[in-house]
Amino acid sequence: GCGLRSMQARAVLRNLPRARQLGPRGSRGYNFASSQFKQCFGGLPIADGKALREDTIAYLKTRDPSLWYSDPVTSILNGEELVGGVERPTVDAFNHDNGRMRVANQEEFEKVVQHIQEFRPDRDYREAVRAMEAEIFADWAPQLIGNQAVDFLKQDGVTEIEESVQANLVERRLNDQLLADEVLGKIVISRAPAYVACVSNFSNFLDLSRKVLRNIELGVPVVVLSRDNTTQHMYRWTQMLMELMQKHDIDRGLVTYAAFDRADQQALLKACPDGPMYITSSREVARIVKEAHGNVIASTGGPNTLVADKMSKEIMEAIQLSAMIENSGPVSYTHLTLPTKRIV
Repeated sequence: GCGLRSMQARAVLRNLPRARQLGPRGSRGYNFASSQFKQCFGGLPIADGKALREDTIAYLKTRDPSLWYSDPVTSILNGEELVGGVERPTVDAFNHDNGRMRVANQEEFEKVVQHIQEFRPDRDYREAVRAMEAEIFADWAPQLIGNQAVDFLKQDGVTEIEESVQANLVERRLNDQLLADEVLGKIVISRAPAYVACVSNFSNFLDLSRKVLRNIELGVPVVVLSRDNTTQHMYRWTQMLMELMQKHDIDRGLVTYAAFDRADQQALLKACPDGPMYITSSREVARIVKEAHGNVIASTGGPNTLVADKMSKEIMEAIQLSAMIENSGPVSYTHLTLPTKRIV
């Protein structure tokens, strides 16, 4: 989903001589499988899947379904809810009514546009964002998993969190390299707002972790866009972020939630065209989005590819896990590449 280099795609090389643009011995420092990339792996944490399942079940037993009606999805700007819009129903992955959303009015739309045009962030929020991130995955994971399960209904959110805590560390290390090179003058990180078009499944990793946390820790503001369906659980983690950003003294202007209809989303992109749109979707949808907004970073339809020189017990377990976690996703599938001599 948008790759480990989604943040790196936002780095713009200065007009330097070619020799200086290249890393040691002429290799590019940000390419897949480079030595710098490889250094970011290893020493990864292992989440307690059993505890995550138990805590999620406990959360779901006490969860109040009426909250998604009494506390509607609403645009959030600088930590404040914009409550002047007209309410309409929200639906889950099977188009069943599951709450309410206030669709922003024209005045609220204009406030959001003005904010993202004028907001000037600092460059480095890593310490505070990573302290917040540690709290999220220590204390909020059951709510993240549970809300997604209720909204999307067909996703293994436990495995998603287990993957997230490992991938997040790798991507923090990549961000460290990126910011270090900006300090050295090798690159400039664009801090135009990044638009997060959330995916209906895997949002806790792809959207919350990769597209929001990794951007804002380097001072890239994000705009989280509402969806036509399954928008409730993304809004709830945005509410969580607002609470924790205030606790950790992080500028809440870095994260905006836009409860916009499709026409206003398109108008927002037109008014503020410099930032990238992150989207995980079918190729058809990605093409449509790119027609409206040229700067698109899209993950489209898989496949997730596993290459191995031989079959092993560990490879077989990975295949089984992949089949379980991805079987109900809207765009993903997995294939395995092995030598032709013997498969099992």
